[in-house]
Parts: sequence; C-alpha cells; structure tokens
Amino acid sequence: MRLPTRLLPLLAALLLLSACANGGDGPAPASTAPGDGATGDAGTATEATDWDEDWAAWEGEPRTRDPLERYNRVVFAFNDFFDRTVARPVARGYVRAVPEPGRNRITNFFANLGEPVNVVNHGLQGNAGAATEGTLRFLFNSTFGLLGLFDVAGGLGLERQRTDFGLTLGTWGLDTGPYLVLPFLGPSNIRDATGLGVQYLTREYTGPTHWTDQERDVRWTLAAVDIIDTRARLLPATRIMEESGADPYVFMREAYQQQRAGRLTGRDDEWDDEWDDEWSDEWDEEWDEGDGDWD
Repeated sequence: MRLPTRLLPLLAALLLLSACANGGDGPAPASTAPGDGATGDAGTATEATDWDEDWAAWEGEPRTRDPLERYNRVVFAFNDFFDRTVARPVARGYVRAVPEPGRNRITNFFANLGEPVNVVNHGLQGNAGAATEGTLRFLFNSTFGLLGLFDVAGGLGLERQRTDFGLTLGTWGLDTGPYLVLPFLGPSNIRDATGLGVQYLTREYTGPTHWTDQERDVRWTLAAVDIIDTRARLLPATRIMEESGADPYVFMREAYQQQRAGRLTGRDDEWDDEWDDEWSDEWDEEWDEGDGDWD
C-alpha cells in the first residue's frame, strides 16, 4: 500500500528511528509518540482537515501482512513508554544544552563513522558507483572535514547514500518476511532483523563506535550520544503524527515497509529532500523564535 504524498516528509523523518535496527545513521529509540514539535493556533484547523482527508483515503487500502501483530503491539507499547519517559525527555534536554551548530557537528561526526558500512554494503549490492562515492566521502570528511565534523564532501556533490545489510539481503532477492517490532530498536521485519543480527556478530568490524579502537566506556558514551542526537532530530516529527489522527502502530508499520521498499528502488532520497525542505527549516525557525514546544 502507499501512504499519502503529504506524509512523505514525515515518513522520511520517522523512519530514522529505525536506523539502529537497519544500520542507517545510528541507533535510535524505537517509537515516536505524539506530543513533540512546534505547535500553534494558526492553520491548525486547516491542517487537521487535510490530514483527515489523506487518512480517510489511505485507510481503505490493503495493508502489510502482520501475523505477529499481537506480539508487535505489546513491544510497540513498551517502546512508546520508554520513549515518553526516557528518550524524549533526554533529547529535549540535549537540544536545550547544545546549540544547533554543535548538534550539526555531532550529527556529521556519527554519519561519517557509519560511512564505511555504507561502502561495504554498496559493494555487496554491486553498486560500484555508490561504493566509490562513499569512499571518497569518508576520505574527504575525515581529513578536510576534521574527522567528519563538517560535511565537506556534500558541498562537492558527494551526497551520502545510506544503506545496510538488510537492504543488501533485499538486493539479493530475500523477501522481507513478516513485520516485526524489536524491543528498543523499533520497526523491522524478518529480513532486516537478520541483517541486524549479522551486523551485531560482526560489530567489531562494522560497528561505527567499535572500529574507533577506543576503550569500552568511550564506545558506550559515543553510542549514547548518537542515540540522543538522533532522537533530538526527530522531536518535530511527532506533532505531525498526532495531528494525523492515525493509529500510531499502523502508521509506523506502513511507513516502515514503504520506506524500506523505497530504499531498494532509490526513492528514499526524494522523501529525504521533502523532509529537509518542508519541515526542518520550519522547525528551526520556530525554535529560534522561541516558539518550539518541548513540553
């Protein structure tokens, strides 16, 4: 099934939450619960009407096979509770404590650490062009970008092309299998969970915080900062899901499956661009003006 076009920017943001489970930008909490992001009175009624129309059309379409739904909903509820009580409050404090330029440097740093994993998977997928660009990105950003703090390669037209071993298995023809919600890690499926298992078993070689050759305490600290930074970048997105009026579990399930399919066909970049253009700038402006609602 397809989500409404209006939801694509949000979809791109929300699915970053599954980055840990799928080897993307880094680990992240499992679910995004309603209540975050900028709020305001102007335009609320119109936006709600638009969302209602989109969801009314969407809910009539066939949905993802979910034979494990009873189990998945229990895990989803646990993840949602953890997000509300731990992950989100910590992310809010992080945003208050660290200025935006500093957060951008942290995001770039962890994205650069994960670049070699992208390169390896692009190679396994037979995508020599993406593997070459990823290698150049890592070299440029690790040197001229001061260990990845600055995305120098992006300014040269070498954009990041995220991938993971779950997508590699998909490229090899492995079916997704049933939808699956993992504790703490969030939306997944049998294929992507298998990819996650492989990444865990090879973490000494593929984990972005492991191959830095640091002490265990340093690695855990890096992993924690990566989680918090990822969750902080998603704070604006939860407001939109709340306004949609959709079942959060169903929304995340369908969004996850659609986004993963888009990764295999190359359509995820289109969604990422819509998110960056439509929502990120809007949220930054509201926060800078003191209108961001974090409570």
